[in-house]
Amino acid sequence: MSDASAARRSHSIGSAVHEAFYRWYALLGGIAAWTIHLLVLASIVRLTCNAHKYTSVMHLATAATLLMTAVAIALSVRVLRAGSRDDTSDTDEGRHRFFGLLGVIIGVFNFALISLEELYVIVLHAKRCG
Repeated sequence: MSDASAARRSHSIGSAVHEAFYRWYALLGGIAAWTIHLLVLASIVRLTCNAHKYTSVMHLATAATLLMTAVAIALSVRVLRAGSRDDTSDTDEGRHRFFGLLGVIIGVFNFALISLEELYVIVLHAKRCG
């Protein structure tokens, strides 16, 4: 068995697709979760003014998107740990560290945005709609 055939077996198309999805979700999952949260809240806010029983849908949307963002942050931490300690290295490990750190920053920022939007649901939306 040659080294080339062993390398081909260890790097299949399925593993490449899985790896790409894993890295891109780690980087952009928080942004997608925040966008989903914003669209869900904006689309049902008027409905909840007329029927308060649907306010729980807003809370469920917040819980689901916070979970999505937490998963993205956890994946970013895994990518960050897979990287090297040298930020200036032009290797795969250096790129992993950069994308992992960027993913953590983006994820934490989006986690804060989703949490602040939940404050709207709790504090401001309890008041009478106009």
